[in-house]
Amino acid sequence: MAAGIGGLLVLAGGGAVLWLRPHPRPAAAAGSAPGHVALAQVVQGPLTSQQQVSGTVQYISDYPYTAGATGYPVVDQAQGTITALPALGQVVSQGQPFYRVGGEPVFLLYGRVPAYRSLAVGLAGQDVQELNADLVALGYATPAALAPSSDAFTDATASALERLQRHAGLPVTGQLPLGEALFLPAAVRVAAVTPTLGASVQPGQTVLQTTSSTEEVVAQVAPSQAQQLKVGDPATITFADGSTADGAIRNVAKVATSGGQGSAPTVEVDIQPTQASAIRDLENAAVQVSIVTAGVKDALALPVTALLAQAAGGYAVEVVVASSGTRSLVPVKLGIFDDAAGLVQVTGQGLSAGQQVVVAGT
Repeated sequence: MAAGIGGLLVLAGGGAVLWLRPHPRPAAAAGSAPGHVALAQVVQGPLTSQQQVSGTVQYISDYPYTAGATGYPVVDQAQGTITALPALGQVVSQGQPFYRVGGEPVFLLYGRVPAYRSLAVGLAGQDVQELNADLVALGYATPAALAPSSDAFTDATASALERLQRHAGLPVTGQLPLGEALFLPAAVRVAAVTPTLGASVQPGQTVLQTTSSTEEVVAQVAPSQAQQLKVGDPATITFADGSTADGAIRNVAKVATSGGQGSAPTVEVDIQPTQASAIRDLENAAVQVSIVTAGVKDALALPVTALLAQAAGGYAVEVVVASSGTRSLVPVKLGIFDDAAGLVQVTGQGLSAGQQVVVAGT
């Protein structure tokens, strides 16, 4: 914990910011009446350290592709004239057409190795294994007839591919020409369309920008705040109507970025809800997120506003002596902060649950 200018600003663990008096409030003399003061009770039990961040609902741009990417480009491998294009926001899944070239659909298959050659009986490789797995997943072959783990293009592959081609309205050849299909790791959402209808396309030309079809909450936090966060930290997402959803941190960026000239650098934190339906169709909605960064099963805690900065360093609280009504100054050591509840874990000689302490505003 580091004090700021004049002892007013104190940065606490978990990113809490405390505004404290530069000098301790004097404790009441022994035997004096406390007068009209605001009091709070020392409590004991579980305590969590939480950070509060603001975020927006966005479609995932880096999953399952490359972390930090702003989108995933769809690179065409066909040659001809664009005759159909997808709509912005459209989700394209396994076996569905992306766009049409010369009237024929270019459809999506799942796989991490992109299409780079024509496939036919006798070939083998990871791209062939992807094709076999897709044909089984789409129901054009059974696992008994075509092993989805096989990397060999066999007669069973050709027969299943003919069924797909017949269903898609393609020439039924039992071969997969380069440009007839695209391999991407998962379903994608169309974020941008580059060409226009009637435009000519060439192999290697980027025709679409896509994101994942999954939404998440994206928050920008200060680098010092990001240091306290890690993947898997549980979170509670609060929506504008007051409803909430559980989630967890999916990713904390390793590099801070600047929002522009004069803007402080920030670190992107991505939070996924436990139930994806909680944020479905809420793109760009503003939300608040409470992230749990630490926890103590059994802690003494009191309001942050009860802390008094001491001239010699450290902190103390004013405890009201129940038997006499007088106040006693008790030095305390600080533990974790619960920003959401405004509590701080403390230890101090003679301090116990149920005691009353003086809080700010007296």
